[in-house]
Amino acid sequence: MPRPDRRGRAGAPALFILLLLLLAVVPSEAANTVSVDVGSVYASNEGTSIDPTLGTIRGKLQSMFNYTSYRMLDRKRRSLSVGETGEFELPDRRAMRATPLPARGDKVRLLIEISDGPRKLLTTTLGLRRGGMVLVGGPSHKAGVLILIISAE
Repeated sequence: MPRPDRRGRAGAPALFILLLLLLAVVPSEAANTVSVDVGSVYASNEGTSIDPTLGTIRGKLQSMFNYTSYRMLDRKRRSLSVGETGEFELPDRRAMRATPLPARGDKVRLLIEISDGPRKLLTTTLGLRRGGMVLVGGPSHKAGVLILIISAE
């Protein structure tokens, strides 16, 4: 507790230091938890339809990938603590593992591993802002490919 000065008031520097110490020892749960969202999109040249659920990223998909049809197959969300690994099932018995890594401020770092059974297809670390999104074009699927929409908050 700050000591009163001669006029009976707590000294401002002592109060400020106490406040800083309290902020330093109270962990921010939001900073230690990351909500990871993974969408699996089937992209092909079979037809010209675009799934209405992809409306907000339609332009990004069309500018980054050369397909005429995009359909959302699945979407999963998991809340993970920093260092905790979550597994996301993907079509064709594939899987993606995501592990949030320590990051500062509004940044999120994710260790991503995509595998097909025992075979690893991709291991990478993504860096993005909270609320940001990354599109990963990847493995073949039917007559096209899977595109993963990975976002983190």
